[in-house]
Amino acid sequence: MTELPEPVNAAISKLYEAGFDTALWQEGLESLCRAVGAHSAVTVPRIAAENTLLLPCTLEMEDFLKAFVAEEWYRRDLRAERGWPLVDAGRPVVLEQDIVTPEDHAREPLYQDFYQRYGMLWWAGITFKSFDQHYVVSLSRRPDQNPFDETDRRLFQALTGHLSRALTMAERLATATAKGGLSTLEALDCGGILVNARGRVIAVNTRAEALLGNGLAIAGNQLLARDADSNAALQSLIGRTLREGPQEEGAIAISRPLRRPILIDVLPIPAAARAPFLFGKALLILADLDRTPVPQETMLIRAFGLTQREAALAARLAEGFDLAEAAAQLEIGRETARTHLKSVFQKTDTRRQTELIALLQRVGARRNGISIP
Repeated sequence: MTELPEPVNAAISKLYEAGFDTALWQEGLESLCRAVGAHSAVTVPRIAAENTLLLPCTLEMEDFLKAFVAEEWYRRDLRAERGWPLVDAGRPVVLEQDIVTPEDHAREPLYQDFYQRYGMLWWAGITFKSFDQHYVVSLSRRPDQNPFDETDRRLFQALTGHLSRALTMAERLATATAKGGLSTLEALDCGGILVNARGRVIAVNTRAEALLGNGLAIAGNQLLARDADSNAALQSLIGRTLREGPQEEGAIAISRPLRRPILIDVLPIPAAARAPFLFGKALLILADLDRTPVPQETMLIRAFGLTQREAALAARLAEGFDLAEAAAQLEIGRETARTHLKSVFQKTDTRRQTELIALLQRVGARRNGISIP
């Protein structure tokens, strides 16, 4: 086993601590940079570049990463394009000179227009696997420093096992935290599914698992609806929410044979609430409209002070109809339906359709003497 220099040992110890407290990962990377003479560092998973702004990095990398995404330099990332095939061929540490030539430095806009601008010319990638995926700690040096060399490579190879164990712990704890949050939805009788920036499923609570198999399935880490129209609407809602944020129409109804629909809402997770190494980007909330009866309109009028029209609209939403379908049934315009819905939200102290539906289901359940866990 390679004996590590004391400054490197101290940095690795800090990264092990970060396995239990991810807020320390940046400090660990900064310690590693000081120990090996690097200017900056970032931990990058082998996934799509849209997660780049969420990655743990040293302070010197923050503006670099923002520009890397905003200016779309990731579309011509020679280090990723040429480096990962070398990793796949059995080389866990890749240096700048392994993948680019002096001619590349002289002619490629990525180097002349971008890396030079941020003073991050020389590069080394230390790759390793966690429990869930492949990562690289990407280290940079300034143009006035020496490139990383074979001595650095041997040192970095000795770090791969440490990095793997530390990040595996961070991933597992972050996933456990996410599942704890999903379990909170159980109390609301709602299913919860956490997805990443590509819409791929990361975690599922037990209520959502129970809804799979009859109109819904997870295949290739993607939530799919069996009904073609429902699936098109679901994928569109997930995609638009990930790109643009909350959607005005709120939840959609997923058709299923011989049963009431499943209502699914998609809520983006604020960046400040996302755990590093989990990359959760949105939460899908599932409400099973077959679990409880729909409340009577007269009960809604008495309980919440709704008007006759508001109660009729709320009851139809509880049945699984979307806003346009409910408006058509009531023979009112969509804008009128929106006005009624806003009033219903205010009177029931709810903000979104899934929250409203969960409340209405409880009203219906209490009327019929049904206990909702």
